[in-house]
Amino acid sequence: MNSPDFEKYKTICMRIGLNIPTANQWAWDEKFNHALVVFEKEDLELILLPIALEFEQTWDFATIDDSSRLVYDFIQSGFGLMPGQNLFIAADDKAAGMLLYATCWPWGDGDKFSLRVGMFSESQNSPDPQTTKALLSEWFDIRSI
Repeated sequence: MNSPDFEKYKTICMRIGLNIPTANQWAWDEKFNHALVVFEKEDLELILLPIALEFEQTWDFATIDDSSRLVYDFIQSGFGLMPGQNLFIAADDKAAGMLLYATCWPWGDGDKFSLRVGMFSESQNSPDPQTTKALLSEWFDIRSI
């Protein structure tokens, strides 16, 4: 079996990163094993543009029931979707069943938004958390403290 090729996902992440204001730094969310950045509402449209262009699937509160069982189970087991929240999925045959996802949703006050980016597997096996962290930390320039 060939090793996974994550070049497509790296490119997507690099493009997302270009639209994040320099004052906003990516961090690692250990609880959910994904990259996280918080930004102001006025930056939302600029940040969502490459996400909308790069990800093949988009789901929200009203449409998540129409997603595949895999996507539905993933989102329900980890986050759930509320009105105003979005889930984006990218797939690549070269990535050995790994899917790239992004979630974006407003904070309670509506002035700030969180963008999270991670990976999950099409198979029952979870991705190796260390590999996911290493890849996303490199792609988003997350430095360990």
